[in-house]
Amino acid sequence: MPLSAAVSIFGTICFLGSFAALNAGLLKSTSYIYQWANLIGAACFTYTAIKPFNAGLFITEFIWAIFGAYGIWKIWATVKKRRTAPQAA
Repeated sequence: MPLSAAVSIFGTICFLGSFAALNAGLLKSTSYIYQWANLIGAACFTYTAIKPFNAGLFITEFIWAIFGAYGIWKIWATVKKRRTAPQAA
């Protein structure tokens, strides 16, 4: 099996697994697992869009990966803010 095929299968598992878990109520969109699975899945598909180059897939998945990274950052920032907020007496 070529590397690109294995990478695309792994990306599919990340995407579909996280989406199924979200819809089944096992994960929330604010879950690190959900956001990392989206980022990794998008990175896998971005990789597979390079050769042969598929511009539409590359752009879509690259931007999807950026959204996933933003989701991870947003969760991290929220958690950090809660930890550093002064506690009410």
